[in-house]
Amino acid sequence: MKKILIALVLLIVFALAAVYVFIPGKIRIEATISLKAAFPAVSRTLIDENSWKKWWPGETPLNYNKQTYSISEKAYSVYDIKIHSGKDTINSRLELVPVKNDIMTIGWHAEQVTSSNPFLRFSQYMNIKGTEKNMNEILQSMKAFLERTKNIYGVEINRTLVNDSVLISTRRSFKHYPNVQEIDAMIRDLRKYIVQHNAIEKNSPMLNVLRFDSSHYEAMCAIPVDKALPQTNEFAPKFLLKGGNILEAQVQGGSTTIENGLKELENYRSDYRFTSPAIPYQLLVTDRVKETDTTKWITKLYYPVF
Repeated sequence: MKKILIALVLLIVFALAAVYVFIPGKIRIEATISLKAAFPAVSRTLIDENSWKKWWPGETPLNYNKQTYSISEKAYSVYDIKIHSGKDTINSRLELVPVKNDIMTIGWHAEQVTSSNPFLRFSQYMNIKGTEKNMNEILQSMKAFLERTKNIYGVEINRTLVNDSVLISTRRSFKHYPNVQEIDAMIRDLRKYIVQHNAIEKNSPMLNVLRFDSSHYEAMCAIPVDKALPQTNEFAPKFLLKGGNILEAQVQGGSTTIENGLKELENYRSDYRFTSPAIPYQLLVTDRVKETDTTKWITKLYYPVF
């Protein structure tokens, strides 16, 4: 019996000693992800705390696995986050680091000073391991959200190649934003010119509207054709580099939806540091004269880049 008691005492002593040997007085927590996304886009998204609700993995925003997270400070690339677990609070920092134009990393780290009480020290160690697991799972949810362009820009943006390289175009000035009938008149004139020269339309009409001021707008319409047509005072051939890089998005809705889509294409171009050899344009998939319900308009948006 005495030997058993001595053995138990020794076992307890060794266990307590192991707590101090294997659990340091300060434990560092690390979680990291790599993202296929542009640093400015991710930073712009995360700085808006409302966006966190869209990807947060917990049932309620900033709560996860019996822990509560609160952002105490935020900047362009650094977020100080307090992690509350019962009566304990851990101070952590989330950092955004650009690697390339389309690759970045997000690191989340924290430090916890452990108690000199061996029992409390062991309890803190187990809580820290749970916190580290939660941090990794939260970052994975963030990654899945941020790597989809639609979640950041509101539209799905794809990088594709130019197919229609030969165009015939016309320009007109207006004292107001050109309406559907005025744009349609330009398209009808282009189609007459195409027929006159025995050419074939290759795709839907294209449109770009430039606003110089509140009373000066310039619209350019173009139609892809199968051959170059002669230039006149009213009509001009245009050329895009066949097989060149181009950004593509599709939207459904009226002028506000289209304008927002074009703005997001510009944001994407800027975020990924593309330069552009030509102006962005709309491809009018829906005949807007025949379909008066703007919510049903389908428009493809394009932005040539390199």
